[in-house]
Amino acid sequence: MAAPAASASSPKDGLAFQLGDYTWKDMHADLERDHFAGTYGAHNAAFHGLAGIRAGVNMAEFHKKRSPDEFYVPELAELLQNPRTQRRWGDIITLDPMGMFATRPTQSATTANMSIPELQLGNEMVADGVVVNKEDRTIACVKVAVDLVWNLPALALRLKMDETEMRKALSDSTQNLRVLDPQYKAYLPPVGGATVYFIGDIAKLNDPATEIAVRVHDECSGSDTFGTDICTCRPYLVYALLGAVQCAQRGGVGIIIYFRKEGRSLGEVTKFRVYNARKRQAGGDTAENYFKVTESIAGIRDARFQEMMPDILLWLGITRIDWLLSMSADKYDAITAANIEVMQRVPLPDSYVPKNATVEITAKISAGYHADPKTVESESSIRELRNLEMIRERCGKIMERAQAGNSKHFSVDLAKMPDVLSLVMKTTKQNYPDGNIPYHSRWRHFNEADVAKLAATWKCDEVEKARRMLDLVTVSVLLDAGAGDKWSYLDCHGNRTGRSEGLAIASFDMFKDGIFSSDVALPYRVNSHGLKQLTLKQMQKGFQFDDVENPMVGLEGRWRLLRRLGKALDAHPEYFGAEAPRPGNIVDYVLKHKQGADVDIKVLWQAVIEGFESIWPEHLSGIRRGDVWCYSPLKQIGVTASDMVPFHKLSQWLTLSLLEPIEALGMKFVNLEKMTGLAEYRNGGLFVDMGVLVPKNPNTVNQEHDAGSELVVEWRALTICCLDLLWDLACKEMKTTRQEFPLAKLLQGGTWAAGRIVAAEKRANRSSPIVVRSDGTVF
Repeated sequence: MAAPAASASSPKDGLAFQLGDYTWKDMHADLERDHFAGTYGAHNAAFHGLAGIRAGVNMAEFHKKRSPDEFYVPELAELLQNPRTQRRWGDIITLDPMGMFATRPTQSATTANMSIPELQLGNEMVADGVVVNKEDRTIACVKVAVDLVWNLPALALRLKMDETEMRKALSDSTQNLRVLDPQYKAYLPPVGGATVYFIGDIAKLNDPATEIAVRVHDECSGSDTFGTDICTCRPYLVYALLGAVQCAQRGGVGIIIYFRKEGRSLGEVTKFRVYNARKRQAGGDTAENYFKVTESIAGIRDARFQEMMPDILLWLGITRIDWLLSMSADKYDAITAANIEVMQRVPLPDSYVPKNATVEITAKISAGYHADPKTVESESSIRELRNLEMIRERCGKIMERAQAGNSKHFSVDLAKMPDVLSLVMKTTKQNYPDGNIPYHSRWRHFNEADVAKLAATWKCDEVEKARRMLDLVTVSVLLDAGAGDKWSYLDCHGNRTGRSEGLAIASFDMFKDGIFSSDVALPYRVNSHGLKQLTLKQMQKGFQFDDVENPMVGLEGRWRLLRRLGKALDAHPEYFGAEAPRPGNIVDYVLKHKQGADVDIKVLWQAVIEGFESIWPEHLSGIRRGDVWCYSPLKQIGVTASDMVPFHKLSQWLTLSLLEPIEALGMKFVNLEKMTGLAEYRNGGLFVDMGVLVPKNPNTVNQEHDAGSELVVEWRALTICCLDLLWDLACKEMKTTRQEFPLAKLLQGGTWAAGRIVAAEKRANRSSPIVVRSDGTVF
């Protein structure tokens, strides 16, 4: 098969590297005419020479033959011949992009079924019968072997080395004299290549909307093959495979790229010498000396040159990675330097780290590796991330970057803010002509007459009524995440309602039916035992769920959330009571801390942020402590959790929703201005739809993004800051202050309603301009 014409990179394609005049096409042509330095077969070349003698075969010529039984994996061949894939091939300098179709191939592919015992025996991986076989739980994949070919002039430029000096170093280290001759620009280095494992439909890689998960893994035979536990290599490889499978099962593509770079390319002999020195040094193995010991044995800490690694991603046409399953700062920097967008980095969870690998992973995190916030956070940093003040502080840093032109995903046009203010003020006056604007809270979504009618039947004192109202609104808030455009709820009045209002009415009916209470004599309560015994079938019935006629996004996620809520109630008697723990007992906690009629909002916030902290799920998307996410540009080496951005959207929504029943007891919350706006799709959508926040990549609006994507983190952070700016403009127009006009009233008046109006004008389904994948716990 002849190599198709491929366009060279151009500035509009995001040319990342300075290449010189010798391109991949020239390199491919030189390989075709046997004009190169080095040898085919890389580290197997010496065996080929000996084997050729024994077999009486000219190996070089024999490898040029094609068996009639060979074939190209069709979807891969089609991918490689697609002009879209080839757009960045002009930047490739370490492999022959058309090596699969060459006279003497440097690439080949086949299909396979992968057997990973840890995943087969566990319950994290779902056997769907497509990606994962239902009978033996093997993983269907395509694997591609790639031998490396180096473009020496371009490599010198990329590595910022003098070409003559580089050639001499290569000649000295490999005893290859031909590499000294500048007429030989193509070089087949005596190093191991790579194997690429695809999980999912390869053809989808040409669709820019396809979700992609990637791990770039460097060989560690001790861990990968034999399971030795001084490092995290196999655990991370297994975890990445799980992420790749889950991505493929959502309709995306998972990619594992396995390089033969044993021991950071220092080799296994050197690696074992380092292991011994680490174990036998004075004071034992420590994270502080981890890299120093390597340098004392090898002279350097790493010989891998990750700047060369992204070529294999460029070869596949990848311009965006949704999930980078790697903690390595060097790999991340190399990938982003190649103008490949990384939307979210996924660290290895603590549960996957072997006991004896703690030193290694601690040392790497200290050196700047990306880490799970739970791994690196001290108690003080955890407290900081819980603080309301930290939300504005971290979001403000992202706004500063955006206004300086250094943001990754959005530009900010504050000249459009007066238009937003005009719409919000107009909407507020239409909705509340008397100026009596309530808080933005869950209560606005209930049928107020139905709630009042139910409360009128309660024969109890006012404090108990407040407790019951808190019980109701707590579960309702936690069930309030995007349900999808196809779901709706038919209420007792014959009205069919979708979105937040429909979810509120459904949760009210379930509360009224007593499914959240374990006491049939007291159905109008929510207690821990009732939540822990709640079944998925009860939830499906309560939400009128039907797979075909009335599907709901994230229903199982909501059910699991309420089950975890039951456990959280038991775990915090200081907030929820010791006997029959319930959310409503927060009323008693607040009453204990009031000063006269006043109570600081921080009292209520503490009960919410600490008491409900354990209900949030932990999964690949990175939800931690309610709503805390990573934004890599904020990373400061040595500063704990410096790249973590808290939003606490649902926690703040819940806090706002708890205010009214407590204030009905005659109390007043002070310092409400410390609460921030809600970083959700209506408020955020308002600023995008009205041109204040402008996506830098137009394809952003055509793609689905995970809640932990750095694009979504940036969008939400800028939304928080824009809401504050709008708040000040509104206060100025209304001749009032932040204290007199809480942000919660602007949201209600307000921004949320205006966001819905603009969305309806721009999209028939009134959806968000940025589509966020929901599991029922965020947005």
